[in-house]
Amino acid sequence: MGRPAIARFLRAGPWVLLFAFGASLSLQNIRTFDYWWHLRTGQLIAESGAVPKVDPYTYTVAGSTWVDVHWLHQLGLHALYTVGGHAAVVWGKLALVFALLAILGRIGHRRERPFVTAFALTLMLLVAGDRFMPRPELPTFVCLAAVLALLDRFSRRGDAWIYAIVPIQMVWANLHGLFALGVAVCGIMFVAEMLRPVITPGDRLRRDRLGRLAAVTALAALASFANPNFIDGALYPLQQLGMIGPLEDRGTFGSIVAELIPPIGGEQPLNALAIGLASALAVGSFAAMAVNWRRLHGADPLVWVAFLYLGLGAKRNLALFAIAAAPILVRNANEFLDAHPVPLRIRRAAAAGVALSLAVLVVDVTTGRFFPRIGTYRESGFGVMEVFFPVAQAEWIATHRPPGPIAHHMADGGYLIWRLWPDYRVMTDGRLEVFGAEKFVALQPSVPERFRALDREYHFGSVLVHYSLVSSDAMLWWLYLNSNWKLVLVDDAAALFVRVGPGEATAEPEIDLDAPDLFPPLDEAGDGEFVIRGFARTNFFNAMHRPRRALEVWEKVLARRPQLAKRATVHAMLLQKSGFGAAAEAILRSQLAERPDDAVLFTQVGDLRLESGDREAARELYDRALALDPKLSHALHQRALLAEMEGDREQAAALYLRVLGSIHPAHPIALGAALRLQALGAVAEPFFTE
Repeated sequence: MGRPAIARFLRAGPWVLLFAFGASLSLQNIRTFDYWWHLRTGQLIAESGAVPKVDPYTYTVAGSTWVDVHWLHQLGLHALYTVGGHAAVVWGKLALVFALLAILGRIGHRRERPFVTAFALTLMLLVAGDRFMPRPELPTFVCLAAVLALLDRFSRRGDAWIYAIVPIQMVWANLHGLFALGVAVCGIMFVAEMLRPVITPGDRLRRDRLGRLAAVTALAALASFANPNFIDGALYPLQQLGMIGPLEDRGTFGSIVAELIPPIGGEQPLNALAIGLASALAVGSFAAMAVNWRRLHGADPLVWVAFLYLGLGAKRNLALFAIAAAPILVRNANEFLDAHPVPLRIRRAAAAGVALSLAVLVVDVTTGRFFPRIGTYRESGFGVMEVFFPVAQAEWIATHRPPGPIAHHMADGGYLIWRLWPDYRVMTDGRLEVFGAEKFVALQPSVPERFRALDREYHFGSVLVHYSLVSSDAMLWWLYLNSNWKLVLVDDAAALFVRVGPGEATAEPEIDLDAPDLFPPLDEAGDGEFVIRGFARTNFFNAMHRPRRALEVWEKVLARRPQLAKRATVHAMLLQKSGFGAAAEAILRSQLAERPDDAVLFTQVGDLRLESGDREAARELYDRALALDPKLSHALHQRALLAEMEGDREQAAALYLRVLGSIHPAHPIALGAALRLQALGAVAEPFFTE
């Protein structure tokens, strides 16, 4: 290969591989729970010719106000699905990701240094890629990128193209509730222009630019009212502000919905690699601004801080930070390199390094290794990941048509709407604002006590327990032992129970939980699906008091995936339940020696000791965990339970109250603590307010 060919490859190679990496992240089977009700609503709008204003899907809040700001996205999903099924939706997702890369790739780009843009956008893809799902936030990413690109052009040219933001905002307001970001970014640009003479002494106030920015910001805000819900639609984003921020200021949804929990700290933080990737982008973009401080755009630090705050407030918002931070890195790095040129050989080496890294990442994603590394699971394809949805259970209900409403978890509501509505209405689904916080929490049948109260109100005919998604040990075992309920179907996603009246019987035979063919062979599953199914079966057999079956499955999982998170503590728990106490002890001692400052690990080991009946050892371990982290809610709850077992009701009540002070009252652990306080006759003072 001659020098001209090498030069062309080093210019084009990073771009080609960048889009290949974006494609590998996009061409994944669908696994988002909200996809189904969005798809069904698109069909409803297409058939009725109107955007729904009240809830048509549930039996719990039927007729409640529904401000559907996603209707345009839903129509688009329906159109794609009509043309080519789920595969067309996946291709549509790819088109949006390519549009995102094409738009961001223009900001700050230098033809002689494509590796700078490719590097920054690679970091963006690494951070945001897990959010590339057929949900309304994907078009939000594209709209945000378009607004940032137009503002970047305006900062360089000051021309009238900035008014293109207004029609973008008008479309955005009918796609997703985060359309307010467009107005916010315009406002930040306006503030930065106002502060220009202060930040850079000697510069004059550019009144023409200031006027255009003020006009665009106002028009973008007005464009937000161009939606079927008018004022309610325009004010919809205000509901989401209470879902992020400090723990004590969060609403219910911001405390219990996994994607709205902060990425660092809390009950379900991101793993070390995911945090490291986001940190690399944050540090890189900040460093680029720092070295380019003499030429720094006044809006860059303001945008950086605003989106970092959003990202630290909720895991899903890290993608927004990545989209805002990547062009900041590119623009400032290239402006610095304009003033401090580097030799050609270094530029070529950098381009080759970025291209090689992208090639490795493409292979990592397509072979199914990347997503497990960051703590999630995806699989390449053009369909859906059926293991995440109650497909077989919905088919059974559609075929056998049991009477009465279905009890189920919120995540299953979307698929049930898609498959069973209008024949069956659902209990809850992902439209959180339709239910409101108090009603939403009340409709979670997570424990037998809560389920019995809901059953008295709604008289369920069937119960769908999605044990592979939600911790459901107590519910599974209680339903299985209860003569009023019969297990009719179980697979790697969920278990389905139907009500059986006195003297009644169903046509379905009894399910033998000890049958070797209860589940299909695990070895036939792909790598990611293998882990998901293995986790599910382990949880199911453990909940059904069959620890040796659970241990058998778990050891098969570990043989194939020995580096899984929590592998050692789960293994030790199953060994102990199966009667291998010495082996469990050896694993736990090894873990404690390796991680002497891990409060969660001390709590997990304490749970095992408590389950084995060694209360003294459990107490010491819980106390050690609380010394490391005084607000660790599970450790507080278990220490309170231990105090209650030992007859110290006063200490138990005090510890349960501390649980309520450590997390939102709607959290499952807090709900359990509140129930125990009621049993003790204590009154729980609220620590949080909506």
